[in-house]
Amino acid sequence: MKLPRIAYIAIAGICLYLALQLPHRQSESICEAANNLDRISCGQNIILTPADGGKSQTNKVAGFDAFKQKDFSKAFELLNKDWQLTKDPETLLALSNAKILRDRPANVKTIAVVIPRSGAPKFVAANILKGVAAAQQEWNEKNNGWKLLVAIADDSNDPQVGKKIAEELVKHQDILAVLGHYSSTVTVSVKDIYQQAKTVLLSATSTSDELTQDPENPNNYFFRVLGSTQVSAEHLAQKWRSQPGKIVLFYTPNKKFSGSFRKAFFTYVPSSNIVREFDLSNRHNAAQELALAKAAGATTIVIIPDAFTDANELERLFAVIKVNQGQMPILGTSIVRDAYLFKFSSAQLKNLVVTIPVHPTDRRFIDQMRLNQAPDWWGAKDQIHDRIINSYDAMQVLLAALDKSTDRSTVRPTIASPRFSVWGITGKISFHGSERAEKIDSLVSPTSCDDYKCNFHVVN
Repeated sequence: MKLPRIAYIAIAGICLYLALQLPHRQSESICEAANNLDRISCGQNIILTPADGGKSQTNKVAGFDAFKQKDFSKAFELLNKDWQLTKDPETLLALSNAKILRDRPANVKTIAVVIPRSGAPKFVAANILKGVAAAQQEWNEKNNGWKLLVAIADDSNDPQVGKKIAEELVKHQDILAVLGHYSSTVTVSVKDIYQQAKTVLLSATSTSDELTQDPENPNNYFFRVLGSTQVSAEHLAQKWRSQPGKIVLFYTPNKKFSGSFRKAFFTYVPSSNIVREFDLSNRHNAAQELALAKAAGATTIVIIPDAFTDANELERLFAVIKVNQGQMPILGTSIVRDAYLFKFSSAQLKNLVVTIPVHPTDRRFIDQMRLNQAPDWWGAKDQIHDRIINSYDAMQVLLAALDKSTDRSTVRPTIASPRFSVWGITGKISFHGSERAEKIDSLVSPTSCDDYKCNFHVVN
């Protein structure tokens, strides 16, 4: 059927419109898109809302609102006032971004950092942002030839949400790399999305061996600056061998980090030494479980929770520590350290040893000169959280790679090159496949606790 000429003109017009719109959508930057996204922000949306809803940080709230209205001069002024008072890392990131968008420098490169607003203790996200914000500020204050813009995304420590965040981030070609995600469970679920989009995913927190990639794999886009569960499990097993005995094991089945650590631990501790295993995700009676374990000859507790990806883990972990009352030694992972241990007495925390990525007083790994240059707002130098240090070091990797990269496709080969290395607070950082070539890990015990946190010291 022959269409009227006007119909052909209409169809041609529609096609032209769509053709013009497609490049526009593809070229939309992440900061432009964030104005209409709830979980992604360059300074438009507050991810880490203050406990009082923002009443104590009115300048932050007003600054983010000005940012969303694209009044970057006003946003900078208000956010700077909040930063001077609060030292809020999210404010500092938004402040740095506002300065870039206000001044419009000729060369800007963009990355994203993914944090859990919920689904994990709030300090987890805050500590990640502390390392990222400090590194961004340092870089942008120097005359490096380009400025760094950082988008923040929230995955709520949920694999399904994490997938949606990853799919959104890789749509935007200005995102040259991503730092995240927090837990191994989420990182495993999203890794393939970044790989298919040929976007580097660099982790400062995920340790599951399931993420390990062979050095000869040219399609590997995942890297991490901390050791895998294999490294930390070996270190914890060495501690057990100093006082060997029968073990009662608590872990969370079917979770990436917990399952990976358990498997790695059995590599160094014969399974015949495990007399009882209990599921941290089930609401069982801790007193009854420990009684059964003792009756079976257990003399040591090993606790391997996942990274707060199960609703019951924290309550069960508390119950085990409380029932034990410091009697049997407890060996645990860094998640145990993060589990509000300040709620317990020093007697209840007696004989607790946990493996963490690194401790600031561990002179085997820490560059003391670099550590002493760390911002004062990170806290006492001898108690800076490893998550802050590793996030900062991960940023050193990305900044060095971006400095040699022109677009997303060149970031991966830069980091993967055998000649690539940078120096961070934890010393030299280079890679063998997805893994950091340098093995770092610290064993620590709590020393003193106040109403908010516990301090730790390195143990042999």
